[in-house]
Amino acid sequence: MITATGNKAANRKSTRIARTRRRFLLLDSRVRRSPSNSALGVLPRAFNRARDASGIAPTHGFTLIEMLAVIVLIAIAVTLTAVSLHGRARGELDAAAQGIAAGLRDTRTRAMATGKAQWFTLDLRRHTYTTPGRDPRSLPAQATLDVTAAKVGDAQPGIARIGYFPDGSSSGGHVVLSEPHVALRVNVDWLTGAVTVMNGAQP
Repeated sequence: MITATGNKAANRKSTRIARTRRRFLLLDSRVRRSPSNSALGVLPRAFNRARDASGIAPTHGFTLIEMLAVIVLIAIAVTLTAVSLHGRARGELDAAAQGIAAGLRDTRTRAMATGKAQWFTLDLRRHTYTTPGRDPRSLPAQATLDVTAAKVGDAQPGIARIGYFPDGSSSGGHVVLSEPHVALRVNVDWLTGAVTVMNGAQP
């Protein structure tokens, strides 16, 4: 009797476990078949297929901070370029003015050394200047050349000459080299022949 009772209890217990398992299996199958659950899997797969289709690529936009950063970098680059070009042009102009001044002083020295008048020549058409006994030197092509000098009887059109005499005096005059926003002036004193370089077109 004890054994029989024990077997019935075990059978009841196994029956309860089997029923519970069937309930869980039934619930699981319903969850798998539910529309909401299937949508969770179908939608991402459909999205991935559309994104990976040929001719369609994921796009990425720019944030406002990134756009502002690019604008700032472009502005800095433009400013640095302008400053660099301006400094380069000013350097070439200054070198040309100093070259003219050196040529004028050399002309004065030759006049005093040889005891004969010597002439410093500027060719406005070819944009060059010539010191006695030396080859012509070129001036910056972008610079404007303006010369004021005493008129010489045999001077050719487009040719300006500044003369020096054995006593060191000069026919006088000035040479102006200019570019936008900058100008240099080379002055020649007629009495002493002294040469000076100054900023600006006006004395």
